[in-house]
Amino acid sequence: MHALLIAMVFAASPPLDEAKSHLKAGRIDDVYFALEGQQLPEAEHPAAADVLADAARKALTKKDAVMALQLARMAEKYGKAHAGVLETAARASRALEQFEDAEKYADRWLESAPRSDAGHLFRAELAVEAAEWDVALSHLEAVKGPAAKSAKALELRKRARKEHQEKATGLSTLKDLEKQLARAQEEATKNPSRRTGSRAEARSEGVVIYTTAWCGYCKRAKAWLKARGVAFVERDVEKDPDAAAELANKAAAAKKSPRGVPVIDVKGTLVLGFDEKQLEQLL
Repeated sequence: MHALLIAMVFAASPPLDEAKSHLKAGRIDDVYFALEGQQLPEAEHPAAADVLADAARKALTKKDAVMALQLARMAEKYGKAHAGVLETAARASRALEQFEDAEKYADRWLESAPRSDAGHLFRAELAVEAAEWDVALSHLEAVKGPAAKSAKALELRKRARKEHQEKATGLSTLKDLEKQLARAQEEATKNPSRRTGSRAEARSEGVVIYTTAWCGYCKRAKAWLKARGVAFVERDVEKDPDAAAELANKAAAAKKSPRGVPVIDVKGTLVLGFDEKQLEQLL
């Protein structure tokens, strides 16, 4: 009888009180399920958002990025789009390798807290991972005080400056690369018998991505493929003349004219650039 009364009281508890109870007990997943699909009175929205925001931070601390992101998004639904929620969503998205979402949340985080050193450092890290060196340097310039001299900031600044210089050098050779591809393609057109040898044909059975070391979209494409568990072979057309010739041969056979990288061969179909929609269809 006593147990039945307890169960009845618990069942009658409002969802928000139930969520608070779960949060206090450290049952983070149950916080989400207590509020999922609930139609709370508008007056309770701020409190619900606070509970969800706190739960999201704790989930991220426990390295449960999936639950952290779900809780942060629900907190937003209840009107809590402040810097803390956006930071949690950004960090959770990055942990899940959802890089575009991480960038969007990070940008909103900085709109909410434009002087956040942590926000600018995080955004700089994302930019470095995406090979967006100008963006990285811009955010690093916004970091002030002790944070600007932190080991992380110094490391990011050193790498961004080095890679920025290499990118500038690389971009100056892009036209030469395009000419190289055009010459190889012309040669392949004139001599069909020399098109894609056995090694290239074998690679075409899977996924081959043609890249350069300084290409930001190449890095994004590789991260996208890795996140989906797609095995691929990478060939650097700038460092490897055979890779450039192989790509040109494939392009000639497909009657396509690449003007840069990445070019992704998905089982014999060439995708020019990092085209997520086409890749999803082919894969």
